[in-house]
Amino acid sequence: MERVKLRARAKINLSIDIKDILEDGYHEVEMVMQSINLSDYIIIRKAETGFKMTSSNSDVPSNKKNIMYKTWILMKEEFGIDGGIEIFLEKNIPIAAGMAGGSADSAAVFIGINRLFGLNLSDDELIELSKKLGSDIAFCIKGGTYLASGKGTDLKKLNNFNWDIVMLICKPNIFVSTKRVYKKYDKMYESISTDQRPDNEKIIEGLQLEDYELMVEGMNNVLEPVTKSWYREIDKIEKTMIKGGAIKSMMSGSGPTVFGFFKDYKSAKRCGNILRKRYSQTYITHASNKGVEICGNK
Repeated sequence: MERVKLRARAKINLSIDIKDILEDGYHEVEMVMQSINLSDYIIIRKAETGFKMTSSNSDVPSNKKNIMYKTWILMKEEFGIDGGIEIFLEKNIPIAAGMAGGSADSAAVFIGINRLFGLNLSDDELIELSKKLGSDIAFCIKGGTYLASGKGTDLKKLNNFNWDIVMLICKPNIFVSTKRVYKKYDKMYESISTDQRPDNEKIIEGLQLEDYELMVEGMNNVLEPVTKSWYREIDKIEKTMIKGGAIKSMMSGSGPTVFGFFKDYKSAKRCGNILRKRYSQTYITHASNKGVEICGNK
């Protein structure tokens, strides 16, 4: 095999709660994560030597700062891989958006290199290796609906999100630093009220009973007040979605992307048309029970 093509799906957070600050400075989290069909596409080819990357989006770095490069180097050194690779990235997931776009691309490289070079590693082995690079990669390798705890890499499979709910995604032209958001959260965590925290047990029960109203009642993101304190656009987008018929609207990850749940496509499209006049990165999508998917090889 000389080439593999992969689909790397974005994620949204149905919840984020922070339980504690660990001794190493990381945060102990508990969050429900959901894959969606908004995806990047990656083609990886074998090369004689080195690493070369091109992207459809010029804002994506193609040098050593890129997590796809770091993933390749980790795999190459860990397993003594000879030769090099060339990567083409069709970038559709918004950048720095709280949707794990970089982590999804890294997960695709882990899975692609595993297949391309015949390493025969299990998903769990890839996940263990991915912890050296970031916390969301583990979920992106698995995909679907999971409760993530600890540093975000301890995953528990939940009932799949099977409802025919239409999701509207809107990313304002803002770039949010996750590190900065967590740092400010540490300063204001005492002011985060109980009603701003999620009820993950209610979300899990809603998934089990296939009762989306119960699930929605439990959804919340403790990082949202932090990011909203800097960017009023997030609140404006949420209110536009609710006014447009969304049954729930909230921020994903550390932001600034906002998503809304709609019962029908027409309402989502109508609201999306309104938002797209101001925010070009507005998309209609659905939940997915898959993460990274190999969609072609030869």
